[in-house]
Amino acid sequence: MPNTTCNFFAILKDDTVRKIDLLQTITTDIRNVFVNIGNSILNDDVEEILFDGNFNIQDEEILYVELHLPDNVIEANTNPIGLQVLNLVTDDIKTLFWVENNIYYFQNFDKRKLLQNKNVIFWDNHTFNKLENNALIVDNIVNAIHKDNKLYFKSYANANKIFSLISFFEAASDEVIDQFATNDKLTVDANWLKENGNTIIKKQITLIQKSNVLTNANPKKIKTSANKFNLTIQLVDGKLVLPNDKKQCKDILSFLNEQYYIGLITGKKFRTNSKRDA
Repeated sequence: MPNTTCNFFAILKDDTVRKIDLLQTITTDIRNVFVNIGNSILNDDVEEILFDGNFNIQDEEILYVELHLPDNVIEANTNPIGLQVLNLVTDDIKTLFWVENNIYYFQNFDKRKLLQNKNVIFWDNHTFNKLENNALIVDNIVNAIHKDNKLYFKSYANANKIFSLISFFEAASDEVIDQFATNDKLTVDANWLKENGNTIIKKQITLIQKSNVLTNANPKKIKTSANKFNLTIQLVDGKLVLPNDKKQCKDILSFLNEQYYIGLITGKKFRTNSKRDA
C-alpha cells in the first residue's frame, strides 16, 4: 500500500510540482538515496563557501547561495494533499526531490532516466522478463541541497538546471568583455557590448566566461542547433557572430549558456526558468 505521508516530488519543466506516491516497501530505499548521499556531501566536516562565480572548490568544500525556494516547492512539503500525482506519460520532469525535516534534496532528471516505450528486460525467476509499465530511474546522486534558506551544491552547472543562479553573478566588467571578445569561436564587437550591453547581457557573458561552456564547442553544431529554436546565428570564417542588437544578442547568449530546451512530451520549445515559448 502507498505510504500515508509524501516526501518525494518532481518539479516539471514548466516549474509546476507533482507528488510521487511510493509503496511503503520502497520508501526507505528511495529516502536513503537522497538523505544518506546528502549527508555525505553536507556535514560538519565540509567547509561552506559562498558562491561568487568561482567554480573551483576542493573535495572538502561545498558552494552555497542564499535562496528562498519557490512557494509551490515549499507548499509541496507543507501541504502535499492537493498536489497532482506524477504522470510519466504526460509530465515533463526537470528535477526530483526528497524533503525531510525541512531539508530539500534535489536530483537532476533528463529523458535518459525515463523508461518509456523501451524494451527494458529484467531477471525474474531464472529468466528475463520485459518491463511492461513506464518507469523512471532514481540515481545515486544529489545535485543540490536546500537548508536554512541556503542552496548548497558542488557543481554550478547542475544546480543551475534546478534553479536559475545567474542573478548571483556580477555583470561582466570591461576587462571581462575584452577577454570574452578574444574567444576564437566568436566574432564580437567589444566596444558595442561595453556601451550598449545591459545587466542581463553582461551577466550572461560572465556566466559563459566562468563556465567555459564554449571550450569544446563546435560553431557549426551550435548554429545548427540554434536553428531548431528559430534562432539565427551568422557564421563567418568559422566563427559565430554576436550581433549589435540587444534582443538578438541576449537571445544568442542565453542559447550559448544552454538555457533553451525542447519539451520531452510536447516537443515545444522553451527557455529555462520561463514558461514562455521560445
